[in-house]
Amino acid sequence: MKQLKPFFIHKEIGCVLDVGTGSGNFLLVLKDIFPAAKIIGVDPNNESLVSAAQKFHDVRFKRMSAEQLDFPNHSFDVVSISMALHHLTDVDLALNEMKRVVKPGGWIIINELFSDNLNEAQQVHRMVHHFGSRIDRIQGINHNQAFKKHEILQLVNEAGIKIQFHFEHKKEENKKLTSVEVNEKVAKMKKRLDTVKTHPDYETLKLQINEFREKVVVFGFQSATRVVIVGQVS
Repeated sequence: MKQLKPFFIHKEIGCVLDVGTGSGNFLLVLKDIFPAAKIIGVDPNNESLVSAAQKFHDVRFKRMSAEQLDFPNHSFDVVSISMALHHLTDVDLALNEMKRVVKPGGWIIINELFSDNLNEAQQVHRMVHHFGSRIDRIQGINHNQAFKKHEILQLVNEAGIKIQFHFEHKKEENKKLTSVEVNEKVAKMKKRLDTVKTHPDYETLKLQINEFREKVVVFGFQSATRVVIVGQVS
């Protein structure tokens, strides 16, 4: 994320909102870029907020959804959302809420994985992600498959957010997993699959675990590339 720091270094940023903050992974980036800013993290999941609060004592946390932000208009200099667009029930509504609470001339930062133009190791990660997202949807949890890169850019443009620049970010290099690591991931997938034993998709999902085991040995495992977007609101 090194491209973000020089862009914002001379801009006066006093308050930042992190939407869909989860357990706070993106807060490390925000605190590095905006060391003097007041940061608030929001998420609909209370367990995630408790976990984040234990790690970040100087950040305020509130429980709320991205689609209904309980803040007045023009409250923040920067609003961010990281790895959460594919979890939203209504992306357009969430982006418009983010626009509403950011100040005129303020900034929106979006960090989101995408599902196309991936190498073989990243396709293995995509397989695991889509496996988990399908199980979540079976259980009534909103968790969509990852968007393609152009779809993410299109969603931002259509929301009326003027993109200043964007770049691709790879979190880690290709990792060849040991047999122990492969078995651990397979065990986690099987545990999740056991929660939907009676669903018609059970057998299809079971085959995907075998496919994962075969491909991860050959290609390794690497997180999908992310697109990082910096947009401005007029």
